[in-house]
Amino acid sequence: MRNLLIFIFYSLALILIGRQLVFLPIITPIHTKEVVDAETLKQDTVELLASQKGKQQYSVYYEDLTTGDYFGIQENTILTAASLNKLGIIGYLYSVASKNEINLEDKIVIQKEDVQDYGTGSLRYATPGGTYTLKYLAQLALQQSDNTAAHVLELRLEEKNVQFYVTTLGMGATSMVNNETSARDMGIFLRSLYKKRITNPSLTQEILGYMTDTDFEDRLSRYLPKTYKTHHKTGDAVGLIHDAGIIDDGVSPFILVVMGSNIEDENLAKDTIGKIAKLISDKRSEDK
Repeated sequence: MRNLLIFIFYSLALILIGRQLVFLPIITPIHTKEVVDAETLKQDTVELLASQKGKQQYSVYYEDLTTGDYFGIQENTILTAASLNKLGIIGYLYSVASKNEINLEDKIVIQKEDVQDYGTGSLRYATPGGTYTLKYLAQLALQQSDNTAAHVLELRLEEKNVQFYVTTLGMGATSMVNNETSARDMGIFLRSLYKKRITNPSLTQEILGYMTDTDFEDRLSRYLPKTYKTHHKTGDAVGLIHDAGIIDDGVSPFILVVMGSNIEDENLAKDTIGKIAKLISDKRSEDK
């Protein structure tokens, strides 16, 4: 009898408690968005390029620097690098500087025969005989794409040494003497830079700073939010329009390299590069 009374008591207690549980919040499963994968980004990019008019062609390399996810479109095609080759020169300079094999405060006197009287940059208009530190020349080579600055730096470092260096990074399609590279090779360089494999952390930030807010913000950063940081290097030649950079959205930085060839309309090509960057950025933002 005693056991029966205990059973009845607890049964009634559970019924009463159960009726009061309606005040508790209902727990529902949390549904998270599936992170957009590189293959989806590639398909969307291919569709965008297919919609563009003209005979222009584009080599594209994308890589998420957090996950390592990547895709390429004709990324191994070897093209004239134009000013993208300045990245290899500056990379090697800062690599040896981090090993104390060269001092970035060392100076070079630019003679008349050093002046590269074409393209962009301010040194071509300067009076010969000026003295400049290696660091300042690196800044001009990246911010202004100054041809004279890059030329005298490569003379100081020696082209063969720069070539050996970029080859050791894995940039097998890059030729300094022939001024050639591929979108994939540029991706390799940018990944190495971001991962601080080229130079130490403080000098890495210095290089990235020189690649930000450059004289040429009309491509990758064209349609991106002002809050994004785009560390990049452009390259131009007859029929060629390039941009290679690290785009930092504050959450998950990514590499995007677009190299355009058979370009008939430069402004259209720059706009297309901007649209590719915006497309990828927007798709990634939807899934964060």
